[in-house]
Amino acid sequence: MSLLYSRGPARIDANLTPLIDLAFLLIVFFVLVARMGGDQVPPVALPEPRHPATTPAGSRSRLAVNVMADGTGTIVSLGARKFARDEKGTNDLALAIAERIRLDPSIPVDIRADRSLRYELVEPALQAISRAASQVGSQRVTIRVCAIERDDLGREATDHE
Repeated sequence: MSLLYSRGPARIDANLTPLIDLAFLLIVFFVLVARMGGDQVPPVALPEPRHPATTPAGSRSRLAVNVMADGTGTIVSLGARKFARDEKGTNDLALAIAERIRLDPSIPVDIRADRSLRYELVEPALQAISRAASQVGSQRVTIRVCAIERDDLGREATDHE
């Protein structure tokens, strides 16, 4: 028997009443603050994005340069027209791109490259676009590079940016 308590051994009990009171006070406080904060916020007109990367691909015409690998090597094409991977082919590609940029100076250029290709094989297409922009005198050519995965039959499976 305990000397302090004549009723028996002393027990430790948790009194949860103050904890529950504190929880209710915090809930009431946050509800009031949230209401007051919501009334004081002015309406904000957010700007619409105009960056070319935010527009869907199908919303305007694009110039697509394809760099694909087949069994014999790498093929660079602009639409149905194919170009060699040598210096003459790069110059011809630059001239073809420059003609299109002259018609529409704001046309974006997509480079669609096979994901398995190394950068050295895609670089001539980038250089051709740079040459075309400098020939036309355009400083604002938008270039988007897309990686293409192919299925076992050589068809395009998915398109990733």
